Amino acid sequence: MQTGTIVYFDIAAVVIMMIALASLLFRKLTHGAANRVYLTCMVLVTVTALCAVVGEALDALLLRPLMPLYPVDTNAPLAVRSAFTTIYYALRVLTAPAYLVLIATVSDTSHRLDSSNFRRVFLWVPMVLTVLIVLTNPLHHLVFFYENGFAQREPLICVLYFCAIYYSLIGIAWLIRWRELLDPEELSTLMLLYPIMLAAAAIQYELPALRLEMFVTSIAMMLVSAFVIHPETRRDAMVNAASLHSYNEMTYRAFITDKPLCLAFVEIVNREKLRELLGKHRVQAITREVADMLTTTLEHDDTLYYLRNVLFCIATRNIDVEHALRIAKNTHEAGKARSETRKEKAAVTQMRTCIVRIPEDISDTETLVSFERRFGHLVPQSTVVTYGELAARDDFELQMKLSDILEHAIDNKSFEIHYQPIYCLRDGCFHSAEALVRLKDKRFGWIAPSLFIPEAEASGAILDIGSILLEKICAFLGRIDFSTTGLAYIEANLSVDQCVRPELADEILCLLEKNDVEPARLNLEVTETSAMYSQQAIDENVKKLAAAGITLSLDDYGVGYSNMSRMIALPFSLVKIDKSFVDALDDSATRTILASAIDSIKQIGKEVLIEGVETEEQAQLLAKMGADFIQGYHYAKPLPEDKFIEFMQEHRRT
Repeated sequence: MQTGTIVYFDIAAVVIMMIALASLLFRKLTHGAANRVYLTCMVLVTVTALCAVVGEALDALLLRPLMPLYPVDTNAPLAVRSAFTTIYYALRVLTAPAYLVLIATVSDTSHRLDSSNFRRVFLWVPMVLTVLIVLTNPLHHLVFFYENGFAQREPLICVLYFCAIYYSLIGIAWLIRWRELLDPEELSTLMLLYPIMLAAAAIQYELPALRLEMFVTSIAMMLVSAFVIHPETRRDAMVNAASLHSYNEMTYRAFITDKPLCLAFVEIVNREKLRELLGKHRVQAITREVADMLTTTLEHDDTLYYLRNVLFCIATRNIDVEHALRIAKNTHEAGKARSETRKEKAAVTQMRTCIVRIPEDISDTETLVSFERRFGHLVPQSTVVTYGELAARDDFELQMKLSDILEHAIDNKSFEIHYQPIYCLRDGCFHSAEALVRLKDKRFGWIAPSLFIPEAEASGAILDIGSILLEKICAFLGRIDFSTTGLAYIEANLSVDQCVRPELADEILCLLEKNDVEPARLNLEVTETSAMYSQQAIDENVKKLAAAGITLSLDDYGVGYSNMSRMIALPFSLVKIDKSFVDALDDSATRTILASAIDSIKQIGKEVLIEGVETEEQAQLLAKMGADFIQGYHYAKPLPEDKFIEFMQEHRRT
């Protein structure tokens, strides 16, 4: 081996590693398993390169000048040089296994490395034996030996290279086995580095003076940093937590590799109400504050993920449920403390939390996604529960299968329409009705609209349901005998998603024409909240429908922001007041507000319908206030088509 020369490739490797380490520490990329293992690999490569540089420096600065002064058997300088060489070789042995651990960590399969005693022996015994051979070299001199001040390779030096090849083959096999867990860019980078580093080792073995091995290894670590370790894609900058992309990767890999997890889901209550009251940007700021609060409750190695819509997930280091429950309770205590110091935002820190074990509680991605989507409906607010406690509820299975039930109902158009007659106080008869969607499942029976409508709105299925309902309603209007029922029109609800579609008016007019129905036979209900969204699109649809002869109603008046100017601007002929007013009629203030609202609406030339009337006393009081129409169980409940026709024929005014 050539000595006495400072080796510039090794020095370059040290410089590269020092810069890379400084960058990692400056950017605080020390959290998370992948970052920690990568940092460990960087330190290992840096120390190895330093040992190589120091050893070569000793050759150049110490041994050569002193050789004439010492006899060949003098041990002091040679012992120092031998020590650094021994450390260098021992660390080089560790490099390939460390790279394997990095691959397993990046692919989230590190738990598979120790999945059995046989695998532990298969993976780690060769490394341990090789390191022992290197460390005991001063006793047997079978790896390297100094002769006349120069290191000579001995037969067991090949064991180090066989060890590197052994772990390289395992790493390549591991990448092939779990390739579906890595992005193509990550897979190709990690795979390509093996032949590059093996080629550098082979060149250095044949040409010892050409110190390429550490330099190439340092470049390989930089490539891993550039193409594999992506902190910018794993963090959500808005809340400074791990991103939804990172969460999806983590859970997907857990299901594929049978990795046990214990997850604590935390959601801020009343997201939509907060957005209405405070605005989008303020809610984002509050979400960031809550994320910071949650971070302070985490224990070492726990990870906070931000999913969406103020839903967080804490992946605990310890998969014990008691550990996760302790974190969840700490979270709620921190939330209460925050509320006490910030009284004006007490509602913001009301949270709901559920502990989920994978795979004991949830064993597939589809079920987990369904649980996340239904989280706010399944978990009571201001509570900490386990998935097992939720699963014990009678309606839990139904809640979890709502998405599949809706999909099946949409595919088969199996929704039913029930019609609730509306009583006209002026004429003393029924001449209209509201069409209400109903869903009956073979297994679960009738499913309440309060369950499946929010699910449909969240998933986007509400558009398909709305189209099916309009088709069925128009078909019903096309075959009903108006002369024998006294029916004037049917009211049909439009969802927010339907209202903002530019083609809505044309589709409805085509359905009416297809079923030979006069436009005046259909009344379309637009919710007050819908009227506030995308006003231009809604205005165009409403005006086009009204021009065609379809009457329109403003539904759920009083629930949102009651905007009188919007009510005047749009061609609504009827305003429907929400049943929440009727439920509170015992309160004198509510009666005063309701009477004033009815009077104001009638002053601008609109008719008034009151929903949810259940008693004669309520009906009489509302009649005195000036209501035009009454809808509720006091007069009639929603009826299937045949029963509705019979009802209308029996109550037809002669």
